[in-house]
Amino acid sequence: MKRQPARSAASRRREAEGVRNMQTIISILTACVPIVVALVGIIPTVISNRKKTQESIRTSSEATEKQVAKIQSTLDAHIREDEDEKARNQRYRILRFYDEMCEKRLHSESHFEDILDDIDSYEAYCAGHPKFRNSRGQAAMAAIKAAYADIKARGGFLTHED
Repeated sequence: MKRQPARSAASRRREAEGVRNMQTIISILTACVPIVVALVGIIPTVISNRKKTQESIRTSSEATEKQVAKIQSTLDAHIREDEDEKARNQRYRILRFYDEMCEKRLHSESHFEDILDDIDSYEAYCAGHPKFRNSRGQAAMAAIKAAYADIKARGGFLTHED
């Protein structure tokens, strides 16, 4: 048997240090294996939870959109009702003013102009809403416009001196 040359103390220390380093690396890797396995086990759960969360958000979003659409529809109906009511009130004021004219009551120029504004608004609303019943008041509106032109021409409006 051939004898190996004697190793120096420094060489033996380096070899021992290398073995210790290898043992440390193996210990660290051994400790990391359960962590890696746990992470690999968690990843599908995380992905599954993420998909469930996305589906929940999508479902919630769709429900919210339906609620908003319902609220918008209700609001639109209320707006139409309010606009119709405003037009009916304008028509009432126009007809009332016409009745007062028929009773020979005098009106100020500013009252005439307010009623003429009502007439303009009412006619514009009726033109934009063909389903709104607007046959009532046509004669009254024509008579009010004619009376305004006549009274303005001769200066016969009610004044505070009358």
